[in-house]
Amino acid sequence: MATIKNFEELDSWKKARELAGLIYALTRKDKFSKDFGLRD
Repeated sequence: MATIKNFEELDSWKKARELAGLIYALTRKDKFSKDFGLRD
């Protein structure tokens, strides 16, 4: 059984970071960047 020493080794954490990056990239586009309520 593998031992996890820190949360950065978790696959779920890695996937969450990837998803967050995609969301940030999408919200930087023109349509979202001007709608502050939706973007934030």
